Amino acid sequence: MSKKSKTEKEDKLTLITRDKNTKDKNNIFWVIISALFKGIIIALSALAAALCLGSSFLANNRYLGVWIGIFLFAIVLNNLKKLFLNLFYSFIVGFAFNLILLYWIYPTVQFGTQDQFLSYLSLFGLSALMALQFVLFGFFYFYIKSLNWVLPLGAACLWVSLEFLHQIIAFYLFSFPWFVLGYSQFEILPLIQISSVTGAYGVSFIIVFICFALACLFGKYRKRQKILFLISAILLFGLNFVFGKKEIQRQMDFENTYPKQIKVALMQPNTHGLILLGAGDEAYSVLNKQALSLLGQNVEFIIWPETSLDGTFTSERNKNFIQNISKTYQAPQLFGGSEVKEDKLYVGAGLFDEDGLIDSYQKNKLVPFGEFLPFQKIFNNFYRDKGITSLTGNFSEGKDLGKVLNLSLGDIKYPFGVNICFESLFPTIWRLQARSGAQFFINISNDGWFLKTAAPLQHLRINVFRAIENRRPILRATTTGYNAWIDSLGQLRFRSGKLFEQETAIFDFKFQTRSKKTIYTRYGDIFALICAFLAFSFWGVAVAFYIQESYGE
Repeated sequence: MSKKSKTEKEDKLTLITRDKNTKDKNNIFWVIISALFKGIIIALSALAAALCLGSSFLANNRYLGVWIGIFLFAIVLNNLKKLFLNLFYSFIVGFAFNLILLYWIYPTVQFGTQDQFLSYLSLFGLSALMALQFVLFGFFYFYIKSLNWVLPLGAACLWVSLEFLHQIIAFYLFSFPWFVLGYSQFEILPLIQISSVTGAYGVSFIIVFICFALACLFGKYRKRQKILFLISAILLFGLNFVFGKKEIQRQMDFENTYPKQIKVALMQPNTHGLILLGAGDEAYSVLNKQALSLLGQNVEFIIWPETSLDGTFTSERNKNFIQNISKTYQAPQLFGGSEVKEDKLYVGAGLFDEDGLIDSYQKNKLVPFGEFLPFQKIFNNFYRDKGITSLTGNFSEGKDLGKVLNLSLGDIKYPFGVNICFESLFPTIWRLQARSGAQFFINISNDGWFLKTAAPLQHLRINVFRAIENRRPILRATTTGYNAWIDSLGQLRFRSGKLFEQETAIFDFKFQTRSKKTIYTRYGDIFALICAFLAFSFWGVAVAFYIQESYGE
């Protein structure tokens, strides 16, 4: 071979190698661009779903947002083929949604601590933590969706399982179970009556089942599957609506047969700011002036909210003050505040008459970092070094979850359950009180920490489901709003007008005493447990198939 031919051959090889390197670089470049583009599309889809979900929790009459949000969430999850993308998408949806839902965390912490960094950290940290519920859903659903025929059922069972798991963790350890999907539908009475059987989880189940069934209509599924999913969704919605309508009529007929009647006064004193400023003496004056509206009204029961006065209601000054109101207006009172009992400090509610304190309830579930520091024995040095303290004090937990107080009016006794603020999130407490004989509930709270945000409305919505679950009406008194009377159907018979304004509501509280208990009151979260069993059975089968296919390849 001549020298010239050899050189030409080397030049050709160099050109081929250079072309190959250029193509490889171009391929890598386009792979990166494609991945970025896909990531942006996924992120935008996630934000759209989160915005729809969040809109339902910010104002009234936005219940459709949840349906649209879960529908969009389902469509994208059904089309993602890689587990990493599935988890990434689920996290973005969960994180963005919780930022919208819990936006009020920032002004609340800022108001309480004056620390901007801690306020942002609280909002973003809690939102990221709460997003884990969506991430876990994405992880398990990635495998369950391979079982085409059970897809909507598997998704609904899985969603309920994770809501229930969050509740269990919050109840026995600590967490913040503020979000249950079903809470968004509190205005649709026929839809939410199923809560007397399943708890609020049943409403979440219906939403997820229907939305995932409809999402499958836009996927690559067999025609028979799509028809089955569509018919199942229509039947589920229709049967639940028929049940809800019949239950509403049955309960209304029952409530109207010789109802009990108590003339109550719900007090919204708006003293939160005074207590924070240390103007305790002025708070006494405000309560005295507000009580003047009771003159000549023949009120039989006065309900004051949590933190109406500074200090404990077991202090001599406060006991005498409350006792004098009962003497003046000839009516027993429920008064919320702190209580010293057996050398321990509790958040409590005291039942008073003109002779003094009759009985009291001690709050069983405290607000993490608001009323106690979690795992204080372990992190005590860290808390001390960082100057971290509980926002309102370091309280002890009550031990009697099912305690019931008795309101005596003449010869008649009315047993009722008390729940304080954060406890509205825990259906177990309400259920145990209903099982102990409570004929109605009183929820007292100081929602002044929420400022003028959507949180007071979100808090009120949660109470609606506690009423339906146990078929017991609720009287709700808060320091700054919203006060309410919720009947056993979850209807708002009364709601106070504006936040951070003093308001006294006097009305005839009508209800019917019941010996019969709902399925939910008797059996608790049996529906959620069945959902958990089915969800993880589906997941186990799907994983087994996945491993078998991978091994076979």
